[in-house]
Amino acid sequence: MPKYFTKNHFSLLKKWNGKKNTGSNPEQKRAYEELKVACAVTEEWANRVKNELFPLGYVKILKRPTNQANVFMSYNWARIYPSSYSPKCISYTVGISIENSFVVKIDTVGINDNDVVRSSYLDLRDPARGNAKILSSLGSKEGLIKSMEELVEWSIAEIRGFSLTYDEVAHELGIEENKSDEGLIQHFDSKTTFKEFRATWSDEQSTRFCQLVRAVHIAGLDWWHVNINNQVRFGRKNPGSDSATAVLGIVDGNEERVISWRAEGEGSELPSYEPFTDKVVKNIETFLSKNRESYTEWLKVSSQRPGLLPDQFQVTSKIKLKESSEGENLAIEESERPFNRIYYGPPGTGKTYKLTQLLKSEYQESTATVALEEWQNQFILENFSHLPWWQGAAAALYALDGNASVPKLFSHPIIQAIAKAKGRNKGVKQTLWGTMQSHALEISKTVGTKQKVAPAVFDKSADSEWHFAGDSDDACSEIFELVEQFNKGPVATETITRFSFVTFHQSYGYEEFVEGLRPILESENDSGEVRYEIKPGVFKQLCQKARQSPNKRFAMVIDEINRGNISKIFGELITLIEHDKREGMENAIALTLPYSGESFSVPANVDIIGTMNTADRSLALIDTALRRRFEFIEVMPNSSDEIGSPLHSLRVNVNSVEINIPELLNVINLRIEALYDRDHTIGHAYFTTLKTLSDGEQRFNGLQQIFRNKLLPLLEEYFFEDWHKIALVLADNRKTNDLQFIAEISDEGDDLTTLFGNDHGLDSYSTRRRFTVQDSAFLLPMAYTGIYELATS
Repeated sequence: MPKYFTKNHFSLLKKWNGKKNTGSNPEQKRAYEELKVACAVTEEWANRVKNELFPLGYVKILKRPTNQANVFMSYNWARIYPSSYSPKCISYTVGISIENSFVVKIDTVGINDNDVVRSSYLDLRDPARGNAKILSSLGSKEGLIKSMEELVEWSIAEIRGFSLTYDEVAHELGIEENKSDEGLIQHFDSKTTFKEFRATWSDEQSTRFCQLVRAVHIAGLDWWHVNINNQVRFGRKNPGSDSATAVLGIVDGNEERVISWRAEGEGSELPSYEPFTDKVVKNIETFLSKNRESYTEWLKVSSQRPGLLPDQFQVTSKIKLKESSEGENLAIEESERPFNRIYYGPPGTGKTYKLTQLLKSEYQESTATVALEEWQNQFILENFSHLPWWQGAAAALYALDGNASVPKLFSHPIIQAIAKAKGRNKGVKQTLWGTMQSHALEISKTVGTKQKVAPAVFDKSADSEWHFAGDSDDACSEIFELVEQFNKGPVATETITRFSFVTFHQSYGYEEFVEGLRPILESENDSGEVRYEIKPGVFKQLCQKARQSPNKRFAMVIDEINRGNISKIFGELITLIEHDKREGMENAIALTLPYSGESFSVPANVDIIGTMNTADRSLALIDTALRRRFEFIEVMPNSSDEIGSPLHSLRVNVNSVEINIPELLNVINLRIEALYDRDHTIGHAYFTTLKTLSDGEQRFNGLQQIFRNKLLPLLEEYFFEDWHKIALVLADNRKTNDLQFIAEISDEGDDLTTLFGNDHGLDSYSTRRRFTVQDSAFLLPMAYTGIYELATS
């Protein structure tokens, strides 16, 4: 495939324009194939422009020179959408046309000429009317002497010179995405705390906020979250960068105000801490519309990409603040003291859900916004660092095009990562040399080692350059595939996760968490002996990743943290995880690890997050030393029926009976708290699945299953089979017999005689009360409403 367009492409567009592709004409077939090549070149052109200007966008292309009717067209094109949120009916377009020109423009997509939107678009760029510069062309003669690189540079310069941005054109045509307030504000809800806070706003406050969001977004500027008082900021912040280019304004989530407005021009007269009013929003709108040149220069807006919204960024790292002499909060660096946190509460209160939301918002990022070097470092750590030496040597050799000396292999990042993971800082070259010799061909003329083991995959030349041989294609195929993935780079649709997840249990130890000896099942020699190596645990591995990306935050997530022997698992980390003892902090400490002898400290960008089920706290008490190093956040059942609550408006309607789930859970928990304690109440998460079921019989069947299979066994465990208390929790003592989940079996005298004979000497007061579970009650809606409604027996 040629790397660029040719004069013949334009000739063929003219010659075959409007003609039917019959498939039988040899000349026509050749023209079809040649113009397909032009389409592929246009795709390359568009992708390069997209990668430079719109890293979060995508390209849609015309792959063949004919339309759906199989008729040759007068042009080819590729459409560039600035982001996944962009309206599908407007795009940047690049291509070549029958008019002997290269074209770059903002154009409508799939809209007929007689459509009012298309008419408005044509009026917008008509010199006699709107005269907006949103189209540029270059003659074929001038364009063909350029290289692909020069064509891309020209395209980028022209797009940056357009008088209207993509979002401004969409706004003028009335087709901007997420036009409704509800749709717009959803872009901000990726941060749970902000979503919870904005749920308290009045309709007027929400409307005012959305008005400001639109004004900023249409101007091509960005919105992003920071973790200060639920703040959202606007200005310019490029993907993959921890620091903002410039902050134009801040909406403080707690006080709902705009602060730190920093600009010059009409409409910019806003002091710090200005109340967030309609007047403020109007002033900002005026400023953005009349001072574009001044603010784009000040904000260093370097491209025509659309403004980004918070869910298109990874949530920005926390901000450390200082107080200025005027009392204004100023961000001084994109970092924050690390936190150690435990979410605790009864089962089913959404601890895991809350944790999942936190991880998604703050410790996960699209590869499209991650620097290539960071992605490469993480890929090596996750896929190569744990490999045995011979596989690591094969990976490094393949990455070096299959021919390298030992010193060159030693310097490769893959080998360095393996050495670091194995705790080796000496003798690595000798180990590498010996490993490759032991896995060399038996018939090698240059490797004289007699003790050789399978697989035989290496050989070396007379000048000590190693290469692949023997069984390498089969034995190393998976390793080669990993290297190929590494060479291809990140896939835009994938995500980078910056957290590790473990679950503590009684047998979990220091060796799994920090470091310890591990048996090596695949021996590097033919003796068959089991060898042991010092292997880093999950926390140590996470710390290694965190050091390579000091401007990103990482999290060690520990589920069921109270189930393990915490003092044994953490060991010397008890001291190292304190805030001020972390790397780079004021009282930083490094300790020597007992197995590897390495000096180790905990990076300041690693957070430790645990969950604890309070109903299980008797299984393992939290160590006092650890307790004072963690902040504890209680997550209790939420039986509220208010808007935004997990069980809001949840009802089960069946047979003309309405079961109020929030009220049912609330009353159950009040009784459990009275009979046991609040740590053993029932979480709302047991009932949230009902929302996914259709109201009526289906939802009622779901409620039956929850009571039969989850709640009743849980209550049985809580009250140690004290069925009388379980019956009290379910209000069975106040229901008619047929509505009782737990029914008492009366002990008549005849029954005692049957069991023990005539001379048993027992009466009903000296025997335990007996109960049974009535399956029929689960089928009756009134059995559930009777839990919270007053009833007479």
